[in-house]
Amino acid sequence: MNQIRSIIRPLLAVSGALLRRVVRRLLCGPAVASWSWGVELRVVALRAFVAAGAGQGSGQGRRRFEERLDPPLPRRLRGLVEVERGEVGGVSGEWMRRTGFDDTATLLYLHGGAYISGNPATHRQFAARLTWAAATRTFVLDYRLAPEHRFPAGLDDTIAAYLALISSGVDAESLFVAGDSAGGGLACALLLRLKDEGRPLPAGAVLFSPYTDLEHTGASISANAATDYLPLTMGDAQPNTLYLGDHDPRDPLVSPMYGDFSGLPPLLIFAGSREMILDDSIRLAEKARRDGAEVTLHIEPDMMHVWPAIVPGHPASLRALAITAEFVK
Repeated sequence: MNQIRSIIRPLLAVSGALLRRVVRRLLCGPAVASWSWGVELRVVALRAFVAAGAGQGSGQGRRRFEERLDPPLPRRLRGLVEVERGEVGGVSGEWMRRTGFDDTATLLYLHGGAYISGNPATHRQFAARLTWAAATRTFVLDYRLAPEHRFPAGLDDTIAAYLALISSGVDAESLFVAGDSAGGGLACALLLRLKDEGRPLPAGAVLFSPYTDLEHTGASISANAATDYLPLTMGDAQPNTLYLGDHDPRDPLVSPMYGDFSGLPPLLIFAGSREMILDDSIRLAEKARRDGAEVTLHIEPDMMHVWPAIVPGHPASLRALAITAEFVK
């Protein structure tokens, strides 16, 4: 019964939110002038779904829902991208390859989900698009999640997978790391820890709306609350204790915007001007630049959190993939 409720609750929340937004848009117009009906309703549906999961405390209901997901590849990529389960460094995940190509660049992809949700299946369609656009062999890591596995479990899994790729013969100069939201923060933490331990560094990192401040101190959280889908409780400015426990939220390995980026490889950072954690990307880029790192920060007008995965056919999403492909080359 509890499992049924965990599925029905978010579906009812989404249905109600969509109905209310249709009425509101008809009466008052779009939340953002440039948003089509499709874009706006997708943001509303996601906000309701995420909020329903957040309302259950640890997000376990949302995770049970996600564990049942087995989405197909995007229609136009079926037969062009291959997906298979795998394991790297003792950590499971999904390998993606372009069918018939011998791509030399390898991408370690870290999914988002605030460190408490998400898995390779939830990000399969976006990772497939990224694999095709960037011409990479991609491993989407199924790292351990909080609250069962708090910091540094996810980072330890990421380190293990990265070092296993290097040990298997993958050249660090052709290895890139990428991630969205919490996965973007985890990618930064990986770079910082690799540097601290004197390990080989990857060729670069691609960060989609990285989550780099687990204290939630950015002004954009409140300023953009009406135009994003992240849980509104983030606006309470409480640290992410589900992941942190009692760990210091200003540790650079959990909030990378406090890290030392000197000597690290180039960073490509994407952020939407309408997303709640926009300030996480801006402050990360500013800190990395002060440390002498090569940073490209692309802020897409009128876009929400991790928009290339949310509205994949939008010109802004296609633009982000093209920029990523050029960066990896």
